[in-house]
Amino acid sequence: MYNAPLMKKSVLLLLSAILLFAVPSVRAAEEELLDRVVAVVNEEVITQAEVDTFLRPIYQQYSAQLSGEDLAKAINEVRQKVLSQMIEDKLVYQEAVAQGIEVKEEDLEKEFQDFKAKMEKPEELDEMLEREGLTMKSLRERLKKQAMVRQLQDREIRSKVIISPVQVEDFYKNNPDKFSVKERVRVRSLTIKKSEEARTKGLTDEKAKQRMDLLDQKIKLYRNFDQIVKDFSEDSHAKEEGPGEWIERGAMIESVDDVIFKTPVGQLTGIVETPVGYHIFRVEAKEPASKRTFDEVKEQISGYLFQEESNKRFKAWMEEIKKAAYISIK
Repeated sequence: MYNAPLMKKSVLLLLSAILLFAVPSVRAAEEELLDRVVAVVNEEVITQAEVDTFLRPIYQQYSAQLSGEDLAKAINEVRQKVLSQMIEDKLVYQEAVAQGIEVKEEDLEKEFQDFKAKMEKPEELDEMLEREGLTMKSLRERLKKQAMVRQLQDREIRSKVIISPVQVEDFYKNNPDKFSVKERVRVRSLTIKKSEEARTKGLTDEKAKQRMDLLDQKIKLYRNFDQIVKDFSEDSHAKEEGPGEWIERGAMIESVDDVIFKTPVGQLTGIVETPVGYHIFRVEAKEPASKRTFDEVKEQISGYLFQEESNKRFKAWMEEIKKAAYISIK
């Protein structure tokens, strides 16, 4: 609930985490000589190709939802934000260099090992290097630069932020709704989907309904709900073991919400029709509405307030850095 990032909150955050300080491949470096410069930040340039690298995944996402003028407008807005973020990225790193921040070899090695540990399979590292046109050396250089920036942020921002116990208590008292937990339930479900035509037109699917009726009779006769879910359910959670995720009251459509919250723990609902298909739910667990205690959330509140204050200080600090810098947008 309280995860405000230190850097500016925007759609750019994920891209910055992935591509910040990317080292271009040899081919990219050659192409850059012919590429259009879109901004100059002190003595460094930002090219159109660099901006497009950031924009490419966003464009793919937006083009699946928008088209024509709407797509062009959305991409243009994001382009301006991307360029602004890239300018700030360069300024922060330049300041880290100016302040003489260094990363010890053992610390860099730890950064590298932590990075590798995030890969699910060893081959993912090689795939990532190939995809982004990096060598192992350039990857380590990227990690080094990121570590330098974190050290700078610790020195200039985080070390100057102090959150008092009184601030934490006041936040808890003044924001009671943030710590209220709605009534919630866990369910396991059997789902038979309607045909695409029935879903699109909002129709009853007699064939799917008959299948569910037969499965319902089978459950009542043999009491083997879990096995039938594994064998026949058409939802994405069919193969999962144990109870599902907690569902808060009001999170599901009304026809489902009413039924699952009325059904006792351990019991099955009847067949419930939704626009997607036909379902039978077994209620696995329930929790009543409650309010989290101060002791339960004080650390989260402190972290949230710390990040909020860090954001303010970073913004003010960045404005001062920009005033002292030469920035030209072409």
